[in-house]
Amino acid sequence: MTTSARPRRGTDWEAAGAALGETLDAYHALVVIGLDPVATGRVAVAMGRVQALKRRVAVGDLFAESPPIQELIQTDDPHGLVDSFLYGVSLSRIAYAVPDSGQLFVMPSGTEPPDYDEILPNPRWHRLTAGFREVGALLLLAAPASAPHIEDLVAATDGAILIGDAVPSNLPVVRVISSVRETPATVVETPEPESVVQPKGRRPWRRASMIAGLALAFLLAVLAGWLATRPFARDPRRAARAADTTKGIAATATVRPDTAVVPSGETGVVTTLTNAAVQNPADSGQAAAYAVELVATNTQAGAILKLQQDGKDLPAATFAPVLDGQGSQWFKVITGAATQRAGADSLLNELRKRKVVDPTSGTVVWLPFAFRIDSGLPAAAMPELIGMNRDRGIPAYALKQDDGTSWLLVGAFASIEQSQLYLETLRAAGTRPVLVYRKGRTF
Repeated sequence: MTTSARPRRGTDWEAAGAALGETLDAYHALVVIGLDPVATGRVAVAMGRVQALKRRVAVGDLFAESPPIQELIQTDDPHGLVDSFLYGVSLSRIAYAVPDSGQLFVMPSGTEPPDYDEILPNPRWHRLTAGFREVGALLLLAAPASAPHIEDLVAATDGAILIGDAVPSNLPVVRVISSVRETPATVVETPEPESVVQPKGRRPWRRASMIAGLALAFLLAVLAGWLATRPFARDPRRAARAADTTKGIAATATVRPDTAVVPSGETGVVTTLTNAAVQNPADSGQAAAYAVELVATNTQAGAILKLQQDGKDLPAATFAPVLDGQGSQWFKVITGAATQRAGADSLLNELRKRKVVDPTSGTVVWLPFAFRIDSGLPAAAMPELIGMNRDRGIPAYALKQDDGTSWLLVGAFASIEQSQLYLETLRAAGTRPVLVYRKGRTF
């Protein structure tokens, strides 16, 4: 029997990227990693187009050049990300709007190929991604899988999306959000009549084998496509287990800055916060923001030791990293969660009487934010969960909710910006942190 071959279409990178783009509402900075600049660029642009219908999106090219990104730039200005990081060119100058694409912008590589050893570990990425997070926008960076220090760039973002089969050797698995694998182009053989007559006894067997083979190939193709486009279980939107005020809330199409005023008697400043970065902005008015700062240590080990010594007898005890005026990092040990200052004042007086702190030590502080790592939990399970997390160095605590369930929280922060100091540590520990207004009652 002779056959004629006709090709079947291979991977549709744009379709894969568009499907993945529908799942990215909770993210604000991602690195799209692959070896092929064309496939990687196509996926990044397709994801950006979907998200740009809801919010501002910037797609950056860290290849030396990715054609699908480069072809969207309608200007002769050669400046790009390299020029911004090496020579201080403003990002607003290198971000080019894409016509008829919602709020989509693209940023080219620049006037010279990226020096990955210098650019990717640059601490400026942390500040840049924090800015996107604060205004509810999305940054997508297309980068080669072979680039040195690619793991440093990913560490400054919400994670990585892998395009193709290449996986950077130094990239932690927990930092991978999803992947898009290539579906190989296949050849379908079309039987043609021939003069050779096969023995009658063999034809049913050959036909059955062909049918079984085609069925198996179809099943494998469907399975491969599902695995390739399925986001990993780390999607933050899957973290909630029960209905609460944070369910279904993500960055919206219109970002509305809200103002949270630090109560008089605290720091005396007004901090403008973008509630798009917080998962339960409706709870700002009932936040359990008042707490007691027990001590500040210059090492995390010191903070862990304080919790080991006194944590079992303290309500909502935790710690959080902060930066002082000189940029040095400290770890503040905190207890309590009250909606009114009087509740924190009362707790501080009790702790002084119990000699947990000295008569002149301890301070009432205003810390409205925390990372929620689980919710919808029964109260009976909280002691064990808190203990398990603290054994791993994660200062978890619980707050009771109005529906009878509990939130498992970590840290307490005065601002969204301050919370970002602890975000990567929690993710690296395997948790799925979601920034929320602290809400609920202590145990």
